[in-house]
Amino acid sequence: MARNMTIDSLLRKIQSEINKIWKLDPDKVDPITYKQYLDKARVMGYLCSVGGQLLEKHDLEKRLDRIEQELEKLDESRRVA
Repeated sequence: MARNMTIDSLLRKIQSEINKIWKLDPDKVDPITYKQYLDKARVMGYLCSVGGQLLEKHDLEKRLDRIEQELEKLDESRRVA
């Protein structure tokens, strides 16, 4: 089973892929292999971007739920008073 995704894990994965590509020398690597690494990097960047957006939205949704609960408690206490 996959681990839960966090912003930190996304950043680590992106950094790892950047380092791999940074070390590639296009003159010493087969052009097809080089292109495949670049394609992989593009896909990883896209997926990390989408994952980051989902994490942010999930966090905002949880925060909004907590605020709504607090407002409901406040409303109930005003009705009682």
